[in-house]
This record gives sequence, structure tokens and C-alpha cells, in this order.
Amino acid sequence: MKEYSLLEMMEGLQNRTWTSVDLVDMYLDRIYDIDQKGPALNAIAEINPDVYEIAHEMDRIRETHGPNTMMHGIPVVIKDNINTHDKMHTTANSLALADLYAPYEATLVKKLRDAGIIILGKANLSEFAYFMGDEKMPSGYGSRNGQVKSPYHDDLDPLGSSTGSAVAVAANMIPVSIGTETNGSLTAPAQNNSVVAIKPTLGMVSRTGIIPVSHLQDTAGPMARTVIDAAILLQYMYGRDKSDLMTYQTPKKNYNFVSAYKKTVEGKTIGFLRWTNDEYDDEEKAILDEAWETFRNKKAKVKNVYLESKPIPNHQSLIYEFKADLNHYLSTIRGHTSMHSLSDIISFNKKHKEDCLKYNQDIFEAAEKTSGTLIEPEYRKIRKNVVKEAMKMDDLLYDEELDAIVMPRRTSHAPVAGNPIVSVPAKALNDLKPRSLCFVGKRWDDETLINIAYHYETSTKHRIKPKL
Repeated sequence: MKEYSLLEMMEGLQNRTWTSVDLVDMYLDRIYDIDQKGPALNAIAEINPDVYEIAHEMDRIRETHGPNTMMHGIPVVIKDNINTHDKMHTTANSLALADLYAPYEATLVKKLRDAGIIILGKANLSEFAYFMGDEKMPSGYGSRNGQVKSPYHDDLDPLGSSTGSAVAVAANMIPVSIGTETNGSLTAPAQNNSVVAIKPTLGMVSRTGIIPVSHLQDTAGPMARTVIDAAILLQYMYGRDKSDLMTYQTPKKNYNFVSAYKKTVEGKTIGFLRWTNDEYDDEEKAILDEAWETFRNKKAKVKNVYLESKPIPNHQSLIYEFKADLNHYLSTIRGHTSMHSLSDIISFNKKHKEDCLKYNQDIFEAAEKTSGTLIEPEYRKIRKNVVKEAMKMDDLLYDEELDAIVMPRRTSHAPVAGNPIVSVPAKALNDLKPRSLCFVGKRWDDETLINIAYHYETSTKHRIKPKL
């Protein structure tokens, strides 16, 4: 099946080459072929029972009034930790929440619906966004729907928590998807499934109605096969929300992610991150060398910049934040699930040990031991030190007057500090060593970062299709 870009889909809808119903048919057939007759990747948690009714309505609106937006009538899937107030569950791939029909819609979902975007279904994920057990639990596993698999190779870890969102896009089960990230849950599966992910500046996208890990780091972001497609989807995700005060830090300006790629990178200053106490391997060096020449040929300013590689023990701070934030979320859906607290989920898992604790819930149990109030002096000390170390990359952007930092490794700096990241495939994924180039930018300068990442992607064109 051909991999259509969003621009091709928009043109086809405009020219009446196909309808939204046709697109829904096409992707449902693809999902069925893969998961029922093919390699069974298990990327999709459930299909929206109303998807055909919605698609027919989007076609009617297009015919009678014209499209709401450029993405009107195009299907997407969203990660199954994002509330939809419809006939789909919101479960975080956990049996403990298998009874949950959310009583309200995530602000993000409202924005998608207002844009005329069709939510085809929900994507599987690592249970509770991979914040449940220790490393014994594989990425992409959950007690409700089992294991998400790589479309490239059975032995390749799908990685991170937004595994279903990434795999669905990589396997052409959907053109674009939405995942979430706390620390690597967008960029890690993007890398291992050879797709693009944008982790926007913290606060660019509302988190209201998303099952949380930490309100200090969580954000949703788009996943796609190209930077352009991810940028187009981001256009209909961002915006202020009175229920999420972090979004009010967004500058009062009209962002145009859609046209950001059209601008030149001439004169932009791009820093190539080198560690003062660590060496890149040969493949990483080759990736950086290629990117250096790419940007130099486009008349961007390129320079080496340096940081000392130090551990950022983010896990220690998230343990405290998780209990407070999860319990608050559960209070907003009270009466719609039998789970009222983290303690309830722990007890449920123990009661249904054979199904729910194939691995463990060590993180849950550690979080439950905290007060859930974030008043502990040890927590505040840990958080302060984590942020101090993470902000060194942000400081580097300003001290060296950079428009972006590029590096062939994911780090915790940007997720903790709230900086935007764009992850782009940096090699053809024909082995078991996927690579991405990560672009980190200044907070609220997501447009510039998208522009720079686009020029790298279109000049190198590393992504190849999985051989399904």
C-alpha cells in the first residue's frame, strides 16, 4: 500500500479523488491485513465504533460548507492514555482501567475534532507510559492488550512508551499519530521505528485529560513519516487551555508550523554537541559529519559546542510526581472506573496477579510510599538538582547564540527543561541499530526547530519502509 503524505491526502480530498470514508476504509483494511493476516504488530488498541459515521459527516460538511481546516476529514490515531468522551476506552494499556469510558474529552481531542480530524482509534502503549515496573518489563507491553512489535524486525525493541503510535505510522496503518512524552517516550520509539517525532515546548500543547506521569514534564506530540506531516498535525494540537496553566506561558502569537519548513536555514547557527568526557562511536560521528556538510552547504553556520556528560536522575523526581498527578487525574474521572487512587491500582494488580503482574509494579510501589503532596525536602532537593543539570543545554543555546543543537543521542536535558525536540531518522533501518538525529531548540521556538530538522531530513532522506 502506498504511503500517502498529508499533503497528498488533502489534495485528493479537495480534488474528490477520494472521500474521508474512502480513507477510513483504506486504513482499516491495512490494519486488518497487518494484525489479522500479517505480522500482528498489535499497534492499535481499539477502533472508534463511530468512525464511519464521523467520516460521512466530514464528507457532508466538506460538500456543503467546505473543510474546517486543511486536515479536515483525515484520520489519525491517538495514544490510549488520552481521554476521548465517546465509545472508546481510555486505559493506558492496563487491565486496571479497562472499565474506563472517560467522562470528559482531553482538550487536545476537542481541538482535533474542531479541526475536522477523524479519530480512527487508539494506539497501544507501554503500560502507564512505561512508568510501572523496572527494566524487566519490555517496551510496548501492557496487561490489557499485550506486546506491541517492531515492523522492522522481531528482535528490535519498539522502545519507549508511545510504541503503538510510532509503529502504526511506520507500518502505514495511519498517516500520522499522537503520542506523549515525559522523558523520551516520543523520541525513543521514533528512533527505533524510523519515524519523525516532535516533542513540543512544554506548555505548547494542553495536557488536560491525559493520564499523567509528571505535570512538570508531560506533553503530547505528533508522530509522522516526515517533518512536514508532523508539523501539520502540531498546528491543530497547540494552544492555550484554561485548565492547564502551563499553556499560558505560550507567547501570544500565531504559530505557523505548517509553513515553517518553507524558510531557508541560511544564516541559522547550529551547534553540534560534543561531550567533554565521552566519545561518540564511529557511526554517530559519521551521522554528525553528514549533517555538518548538509547544513554548511545550505549556508547555515555550524560550530562545535561542548557539555560534560553527567547523569540526570530524573527517575527519582518522577517517583514523587507520579503519585500526586495520577491521584489527581483519577479524581477527575471518579465514578467512571473502580480505580480511585494509585493504591487501588496496586491492589487490583495484586488481586489479578497472573494477568496484571507478568513483570512487576516496583515503580508504582515506590511512588505509593511517597506522601503524594510533593512537600518532602528530599524531593525538592532532587528536583532542583535535576533541573539545574538539565538547564545546561538550554544555557548553551543562549550562551553560544544557537538556533538549534544537534546530537545523535537522546538525553534527558530537553525533556526535563521543557525544550522542544525533533527526532529525524539518521540512517536506513536495515539492521538492528536504529539511529536518529535529535534537534533541540529554545523554548517556544518550535518553528525554527521544525525548519532546521526539515532541511536535514529532505537533504538526507534516510528513512526506508519496513519490509512487512
